[in-house]
Amino acid sequence: MPEPAPQPALLLDDYLGLIDDSCVAILPHVLRIAAELGVADVLADGPRAADEIADAVGAHPDALHRLLRALASVGVLTEEGARVFRLTPAGHRLRAGAEGSVRTSLLNVESQRAWLRGIDTFRTGRSVFDDQHGGFFAHKDADGASDQAFLQRMRERAARLYPRFATDTDWSECGTVMDLGGGDGYQLDAILRRAPRLRGVLFDRPAVVASVRAAGTFDGRACELAAGDFFERVPAGADTHLLCSVLHDWTDDQCVSILRASRAALEPGGRLMIVEMLVPEDGSWHPSKWSDIGMMVLTGGRERSAREFEALLAEAGYTLSAVRAVPDSAFSVLEAK
Repeated sequence: MPEPAPQPALLLDDYLGLIDDSCVAILPHVLRIAAELGVADVLADGPRAADEIADAVGAHPDALHRLLRALASVGVLTEEGARVFRLTPAGHRLRAGAEGSVRTSLLNVESQRAWLRGIDTFRTGRSVFDDQHGGFFAHKDADGASDQAFLQRMRERAARLYPRFATDTDWSECGTVMDLGGGDGYQLDAILRRAPRLRGVLFDRPAVVASVRAAGTFDGRACELAAGDFFERVPAGADTHLLCSVLHDWTDDQCVSILRASRAALEPGGRLMIVEMLVPEDGSWHPSKWSDIGMMVLTGGRERSAREFEALLAEAGYTLSAVRAVPDSAFSVLEAK
């Protein structure tokens, strides 16, 4: 089920009251430290005493106990007796490879450092990566380790935020599904497992495709790996195109270029499916309004409303045909023909 909506007033009161010492300010750092130490992995098989955990992860006993106590206060752990701690379901998500894992995402200090320059975005309207690296994805192309970490974060993101897209979509009228900007192939792999008769095409930057090929994810399966630039050209031959958490990385003009390349390559009668959060057009709470700020600062992109997507699709030659919510998710699927 989706996470319950936070109570914005409580979050704001906590932060404005204690600022640097508030839970809102410190929690991301505590979670990152716990993930880096491997606390959840040590506790995977059951409760342990704080001193045992400290010894296992190489931490100072008193310092670690204080961290564990704080994590228990927000439901990542439970304290069972004096200084004995057990993982909660939320705590298991700090484990590497666990269902709904967020470990790689928590270790993303690169984005945390970028936020220190976030004021530059609000002065210039440009991503903080533009001046120093020539853009977010140019930086990924130039730094293989950073790119691999990014791909793992995107895998975690898809797995926890819209897992039912693959399982709840009707693939019966599809023959070849091309995942544009499909990363390490997590989403396409899930779809091909759901509907094994399908042929797949994974399309992404050359460095990404090379890493997928080396990993052998699709060896022996009906899936082609295609490298290129989706601003210029998309390979022909697919009757279904996917853009999952891709368009929010880009400006409106860049999105139109991507969509036009898709439209030109899509087989007659085919369909495009876009998976994104939709910004509500009222003042209600929605995570898209916060992700929108993140996209602006880090990639130069934005989150959009359904009406904004419809306009972009029309400019690229598509007609929006359906919008449906992904079950148990803040995300929606927009279908276009």
